[in-house]
Amino acid sequence: MAVVALKQKPKASFGDMLAATATKTEPKAKKSSMPTLQATPEVAQAVDQYQESKINYKQAEAAMDSAGTVLMDFVRTHQDADGFAGRFQGSYALKGNRHQAKVIYANKFSINAEDEGELAAILGGNFDNLIEKKFSVKLRGEVFTDDDLQAELMALVGERFADFFETTTSLSVTEGFSREIYRAVPPEQMDALRTYARQYKPSIR
Repeated sequence: MAVVALKQKPKASFGDMLAATATKTEPKAKKSSMPTLQATPEVAQAVDQYQESKINYKQAEAAMDSAGTVLMDFVRTHQDADGFAGRFQGSYALKGNRHQAKVIYANKFSINAEDEGELAAILGGNFDNLIEKKFSVKLRGEVFTDDDLQAELMALVGERFADFFETTTSLSVTEGFSREIYRAVPPEQMDALRTYARQYKPSIR
């Protein structure tokens, strides 16, 4: 009985895996010249109404931004006073002459991981309770150009993890951060804290 030798399928290389998982970017279509249509009187009126409304909207938006800054500053002053007095509130209603507005601060902050040292110095022993540290790992750029590294990676990563990957750190606030900072930081440190933990703009309704 004849024995047929089966050829073993070759292992995929790093380059093969890249090619297999790559997505192609379609070239952008060239912009063509835009035809101008002769609108009916009704459509022409709608064009003018739309463009004029857009101008009015931008002007109204600018006015809202300006007035909103006044509201936010006023509420922040009262929020700080209440927070340090143990009566923290995340939102406030303001009564105007003809209307009412609600200013609502969410527990959302923007933090740069490079400022971890400054935040730790400001928050002291409260840092671990108020800040969450998250790690993400990505493949080092050298792996894409070094054949030897690619071969090792495809065979086995094992204890060589640090040769192929680099870890980045991100920081985020814990639940209730906006309330707890009034217990963790004295009033004179609040401006410094807000330099490194920037709270999202409040919504005004």
